[in-house]
Amino acid sequence: MKSDSRLQTAGWWIRTAAVLLACCAVVLAYSGGPPNGKTGRPGEGTCNDCHSGVGSADSTELVGLVGGWYQPDSLYSLTLWVRYAGQLRWGFELTVVDQNNNSAGQLIVTDSTNTQHSSAPPGYLKHTSAGTHRGTPGPTAWTFGWRAPAAGAGAVRFYWCANAANNNGASSGDRICRDSLVLSETGVAEPGAVPGRRFWRYANPAHNRVVISYRGSAGSPVRIYASSGPLVRTLTPQPDGDLLRVAWDGRDAGGRLVPAASYFVRLGKEINSVARIQLVR
Repeated sequence: MKSDSRLQTAGWWIRTAAVLLACCAVVLAYSGGPPNGKTGRPGEGTCNDCHSGVGSADSTELVGLVGGWYQPDSLYSLTLWVRYAGQLRWGFELTVVDQNNNSAGQLIVTDSTNTQHSSAPPGYLKHTSAGTHRGTPGPTAWTFGWRAPAAGAGAVRFYWCANAANNNGASSGDRICRDSLVLSETGVAEPGAVPGRRFWRYANPAHNRVVISYRGSAGSPVRIYASSGPLVRTLTPQPDGDLLRVAWDGRDAGGRLVPAASYFVRLGKEINSVARIQLVR
């Protein structure tokens, strides 16, 4: 009887060890990139399918898209940031789809050391093993490109799920942060077309310089962005009677003339406080 008891105990330990090794193998395998379908888009799972722990969506931020709009066929340089105190390893998966939940535009790997792409529909961008930045307290970021879809695609939505892990080699103690971002097509409508738009007055196209009069907060800077996303210039508005006035001389922060093109002008923090200006020379 004692022999049988010892055999049963030994069998229990063997089975437990096998389960633990299998779990560790799964976690280590996913350090090289998660399986497809973990972004949280409709019909998909999230990183919580394999990892325990829930974090805040506020711990992630997708940077490089201005004003809640995209320009068809434009190329954007985007960065996904993750910030979570006390965590030491990082991962993510991201996709972008149209209103029919199908692929929207093209995700482009610009840093093959830290990111990789899966072409399985609708297309996924995710970390590599090096891109987990093991042992790094963060915040951490991954940079990639996105070519917007052709005109007529309509609104698109980015979905992403990030893992702020504790680097213990297991699935416990991690913080899974998921979020999404909706973009409308073709920039911003003319003044008055967006509900809640403040009073604006400006010439479009603008010849060599841009002057805008508007109602708003004097403490909010005016930021000018290229249509591809990068910040070009930050300006301070000046009082002009009961309005504010900002003048841009068509130069970037370094004093260099910028090319004739479309630019986004953002006044304040509100998404609907954005105008698209055509600068001509």
